[in-house]
Amino acid sequence: MARRCLEETCFSEEYPLAFPETFLPSFPNEELLHAALPEIAPPAGLLGKAGFLTWIDFTLENPDQIWESEGPEGNRFYHYLNFLEADGRAPVFAVEVRYCDDLMEVNNYCLLALDSQLARLCTGNKMFCRADDWEKERLVRELNDAALTKYDQNCLEEARDLIDTAISLSGAACAYLFNNRGLICWKMGKTDQAKRDFLESISLDEQNGDPYFNIGLIYFDEMDYGRAVRYLRRAVEINPTDSQFLTELGHLYLEMEREAEALRLFDKALESNPKDAQVDFHLGYYFLYKKREPRHALKHYHQGLKKDPDDQFALADVAIAHWALGNRRKSLAIHRNLQHSPCLMPYTISRLVYLNVEMGDYDSALKYYRQALSQKDPFEPEWLHYHAALVYANTGRPKQALDILNLAVKAGGEAVIKRAMSDKALRTLKQIPDFKKLIRLSGKRRTR
Repeated sequence: MARRCLEETCFSEEYPLAFPETFLPSFPNEELLHAALPEIAPPAGLLGKAGFLTWIDFTLENPDQIWESEGPEGNRFYHYLNFLEADGRAPVFAVEVRYCDDLMEVNNYCLLALDSQLARLCTGNKMFCRADDWEKERLVRELNDAALTKYDQNCLEEARDLIDTAISLSGAACAYLFNNRGLICWKMGKTDQAKRDFLESISLDEQNGDPYFNIGLIYFDEMDYGRAVRYLRRAVEINPTDSQFLTELGHLYLEMEREAEALRLFDKALESNPKDAQVDFHLGYYFLYKKREPRHALKHYHQGLKKDPDDQFALADVAIAHWALGNRRKSLAIHRNLQHSPCLMPYTISRLVYLNVEMGDYDSALKYYRQALSQKDPFEPEWLHYHAALVYANTGRPKQALDILNLAVKAGGEAVIKRAMSDKALRTLKQIPDFKKLIRLSGKRRTR
């Protein structure tokens, strides 16, 4: 619009139009233009100011720098500069803009052929510099990468400090930074802050599925299935071919006993990414723990382990499935291999507690139980406590068994009580009055 207004003004080669006020010098003559732009060689007499009208819009839309200057009576002028060379020197095309009643109008434009002209113009207030923005973005990216490296190394305080610095430098357009800070806070156990960061990331970029997925997993862990479904569904809507999004939503549906929907999502995930072992592992988990069909579970676990042979979670569950089927030798072989792993994951430790209880190796079960509790975020603490209570009950230590069972009930509530009431392994404990008192008091807590 601004350029069209200038075009409608009758330019002549002598360019008689007088701008009411300008900070720009006179437009260079042909000799200066040829010296500044030797590659431009139009027919004689046709190289003038009117020939540069088409440069105005590009410079306004893609400036390398913007400078603000104050004119008489407080009027503000803005100079949009487009450098023709990469060294930040003349020649430079400059468009002068004046704001009047909140409307922008192009007041003048010029090709600055001399460095002295550029220096005089750049004495106001620098409003924007593309090179500075690029340098700042580079620094922000480096800080983000360093934070993620510290995250992987479990140096979470350092990771948090680095990502905070990146956010403070980046300005408003930093949705990915808030998502990454959410991941760091989540790993630190600060789930409320993690939720706030994921929601902030969503508000800045509603079409990125990652923060929806991450906050959905937090609600999944908290067993708030209503919110978990809402966010995980949205992640799948944004990226319907992401096998991880599809698999975790399917996993959630299994927990909600929506088997048909879950299996459809698993099929889609495998179709989208046949190499994703997690689909097979989730199906193995489903058949092992939900359907109580260890033979079917092994089929899916073995398919997944062909793709990812070192997955601790799957190996621990395979050992449990073999034990359930009476394949003692295979189970013990996997158990020995896991014991020699340099770093056991919380899920794996939890499964080793259970497996050693089943094997009757109570000393090892308690060793892994204590190891699990020493971690910042043990996996399913209610069942860790429950299996430790079984050890104490089976080794003639009823008081310790009741104390630990109380912890299990506090952590797991009704699911633990239901299991305890039907578990034959606790038959001697059920005869103790304190056991009945524990169950009765726990029932009162549930109904308040």
